[in-house]
Amino acid sequence: MKVINEILENNILIASIISNISAQFLKVIFSYIIEKKWDWQLLISTGGRPSSHTATVTTLTVLLGAKYGFNSPYFTIAFVFSSIVIVDALSVRKEVGKHAELLNEFFFETSIGKRLRDILEVEAFKELIGHSFIEVLMGFLFGLLVGVVDIVWFLK
Repeated sequence: MKVINEILENNILIASIISNISAQFLKVIFSYIIEKKWDWQLLISTGGRPSSHTATVTTLTVLLGAKYGFNSPYFTIAFVFSSIVIVDALSVRKEVGKHAELLNEFFFETSIGKRLRDILEVEAFKELIGHSFIEVLMGFLFGLLVGVVDIVWFLK
C-alpha cells in the first residue's frame, strides 16, 4: 500500500501522465476541427498533432529541472531521454510511416501486390506513426504549458 500511496503522491509522474492523456484528447479535437468528424481511435494512436510523446517527456523534464535543479542528474537524464524521444518522433518514426504508406500502396493498389496478398497474409501497415515538425513543436509547447501550470499550482 505504501508504494501505491507514493505513486499517487508523485506529482511529477501524475503531471506527465496528464500531459500525455490531454495531448491524446487534443488529437481528437484537432481532427474534428479539421475533418469535421470524431475519430476516437486517435486516443490510442501514435502520430498526429500534438505529439503526445513529446508533450509527456517535456513535462517530465521541465518538472524534474524545476524540482531538483537544472544542473541535477535527474534533469540531465530526463533531458537526454527527451531529446532521443523527440528526435525519434521527428525522424525515425516519420520515415517508418512513409515506408508503411509505400508498402500499403504496393500491396493494396498494384496487381503484383494483390497476387502476393493471395500467397502471404498481409495486413495494412499503420501509416500514422511519426510526426511533422509542427506536430512535435505543438507537443513541446503543450508539455511546457502543463509543466509551467504544474509548477505554479502544485510544485513544492
